[in-house]
Amino acid sequence: MFLNLLNKKESENFLELAYDAMEINGVIKESEEAIVETYRKETGLLDYQLKEKSLEELITSFQSSTKKVKRAVIIELAGVLDADEVVDEDEKKWIFKLGEDLGFREAEIRKMLRWVQDFNDLLQEGYEYINKK
Repeated sequence: MFLNLLNKKESENFLELAYDAMEINGVIKESEEAIVETYRKETGLLDYQLKEKSLEELITSFQSSTKKVKRAVIIELAGVLDADEVVDEDEKKWIFKLGEDLGFREAEIRKMLRWVQDFNDLLQEGYEYINKK
């Protein structure tokens, strides 16, 4: 949705983070894989090979990015975490630490996460409404 704001290097590092996000709770769900595949298409990096960069390296890579790019990263990663409709405590800790490391206050991170969850709920409601008999 917002990944067009990222340059190629930021997109590659974002995909690294997206895969990290999928693996947080030790269970990779089909819904998470589907959203990351969508991100690969959106970034045009279908053939990107993961380099398994450390979280610290990835955070450092985004330090010089604009606030707009950093917000896009947090919002899109929240989409991965909410893909299964549940953001568990480990996932919350991860996104809040990442957000704080990128320079966001806890309240802003919470707002972005809530927005993604609300958006996903509305999207689901729309699909249900359209498919209603």
